[in-house]
Amino acid sequence: MIDLPEFQHMLEWAADHAGWVVAAGFALAFLEALAVVGIVVPGILLLFLLGAMVGWDAPLLLALGGAVMAGAVVGDSTSFWLGRRYREELWKRWPFATRRHWLDLGEQFFLHHGGKSIFIARFIGPLRPVVPLVAGSMHMPPAIFVPRMLAACALWTPVMVLPGALFGESLELAAEFGGRLTLLLLVLLIGGWLLIWMTRSLYEMAARRSPWWLKNLALWLRRHPFLGRCFGGLVEPGRREVLSVMALGLLLVLSLGALFAALLLAPLSTAAWESGFEFAGLAASLRSHFADPLFFVVALAVSRPVLLTLIAFVTLMLLAQRRWNALLHWWLATLGGWLLALLLNAFMGLLLGRPDLAGSIGQVPHVDFVLTVLVFGFGALIVARDFRPRQRKWLYLGTVALLALVAFSEFYLARATVNGLVAALALAMGWLALTGIGYRSRAARHALPGLRLAAFFFVWLLAATLVVPQSYSAFERAHELARPIRQMDAAAWWHGQWRELPQLRSRIGRSERKRFDAQLALDRVELVQTLAADGWRRPPEISAEALRPVFGKTLRPERLVHLPRDFAGQPDDLILRRMLEDGRVVLFRGWDSGARLGPQATPVWLVQVRMLEPVTRLGLFNTWREIDTASSRALDELRGTGDDWQWRRPGPDAPWLVRSVCTTCLHIDFPDPVGGSYVKSKQ
Repeated sequence: MIDLPEFQHMLEWAADHAGWVVAAGFALAFLEALAVVGIVVPGILLLFLLGAMVGWDAPLLLALGGAVMAGAVVGDSTSFWLGRRYREELWKRWPFATRRHWLDLGEQFFLHHGGKSIFIARFIGPLRPVVPLVAGSMHMPPAIFVPRMLAACALWTPVMVLPGALFGESLELAAEFGGRLTLLLLVLLIGGWLLIWMTRSLYEMAARRSPWWLKNLALWLRRHPFLGRCFGGLVEPGRREVLSVMALGLLLVLSLGALFAALLLAPLSTAAWESGFEFAGLAASLRSHFADPLFFVVALAVSRPVLLTLIAFVTLMLLAQRRWNALLHWWLATLGGWLLALLLNAFMGLLLGRPDLAGSIGQVPHVDFVLTVLVFGFGALIVARDFRPRQRKWLYLGTVALLALVAFSEFYLARATVNGLVAALALAMGWLALTGIGYRSRAARHALPGLRLAAFFFVWLLAATLVVPQSYSAFERAHELARPIRQMDAAAWWHGQWRELPQLRSRIGRSERKRFDAQLALDRVELVQTLAADGWRRPPEISAEALRPVFGKTLRPERLVHLPRDFAGQPDDLILRRMLEDGRVVLFRGWDSGARLGPQATPVWLVQVRMLEPVTRLGLFNTWREIDTASSRALDELRGTGDDWQWRRPGPDAPWLVRSVCTTCLHIDFPDPVGGSYVKSKQ
């Protein structure tokens, strides 16, 4: 995954190698429009990334747009020429000889829409590289093809390039929220897109090829001397949903294989078992107080009270419809699968010696996720057979996206390990397949599937609306990343125990930006008063009124807000700034480390001091940009503060240690460690 600093390096590389970026844009657009090649090249994603690399650099963005349009024009023209050149021979040549559906789809679209298909297909991925080829093979005059192709390419280019440019430029804007939120957005956007793309591709491939595979598999199963006696009756010709039963049977075999592998390997690999908890600890590196409310709501929306309400509602609905077969399998799938998960989790806890951890993070399989997959999965299975095949795809895609978001929220909130989620998914999918085979082999079709689906989601949203507000506060407290309070001896901290405190604000990103510049052992009131006396002021608080200068036409640095940044999932406790004459500011951010020194329990603050300059992004947003080369000057501004502050730096890569020395007390010089630097208090 690309984090924000690495992406910043990509932006700098793009600015230094503009010619390569423009050439890459031409090549990608050409290949993406070329017959055959464009079907397998993920051109849209790559063009999006190119746009993100360029950002809002207007000259380079215009050059990239021109190159992309030129590549699209050349690619479409080449495909059109190939179609006119080979015509009927296309169906006999590789790869169309074995994949006739590629051309059949384009031909049907072209015959239905005529000349408009040239324009429309440019915006539809599977048709983009095929329709120009078909148009050429069906003798469309160039005088008709070229104007439509040029207009389509001219409109398609900004649609492909501008979203990436906006995204790349917004990454720097999102840096004001911290690298955690930016990385989280990248994980959700790119990960979600890849998951949906993979699910859709697998579904479409299975829809085209699985009937032949499954029919042959059913024939083999009926003829098998042993398996035929056990399962042959399920796949007899003429029975309902033979292909669905076979598909569910394959899913059952694969899921059970994955489940047994996960459960059997866990006791044999202590490193894999422990690494699951270590990997779950990375969730703290993703936590952001901006994103926490979203994932709190997601987790509560699939909590047990909500899921049990859904189970009860579907039960009542099936009772009212007198669908006894569906009701029996609904109970078996949801409540039976939930009980199975509880028993298996208890067994694995005894077998593996689960760590004494609060909450559900030690569960293998994760029980709540099993129940979530069963409720939404079997609900989709019941209603899917009443939809047309093309409509089922969107139902399955929506279910997969929802379950992926739930799984990520469980990991993000450190409620589950990857081991627990994988085992839960395998168990739930296997149980769904088993109960689904029983249901599909006896089920009949019913009317109004859309109405039943809408009622299901309405009740889900209604139950979530009632549960989330009632449970939110308690859930938030239970999952708060509280910093533990620890006592330290003041002299021990000064001479080396400071190393036990965090040195980086986050493990994500470059250490130069994430490092703490100093550890300040000062009372909060004394710290604020000392800084205020030396010209440091609190910036405007975030409010609707304070956000107006962000969108103002005039750049007014003194009125711009500074958004919080997170350490261990919590925003900064102190934020002060000193305005400089050139419009730049020195920004002081402090986080309470949780350490307390001596009998006075003096807090130790983890401090970052940064030089910022005001900038306008996209011509719309006024915000701040950190100046990496001015970090030393920013620290010098802080070191000039406080007449009775004592400064000491144990090493070149260590943070400065700062404490207050009472001016009325006898000053004692402590010996310096080897290689350290020491600055006496100003008295």
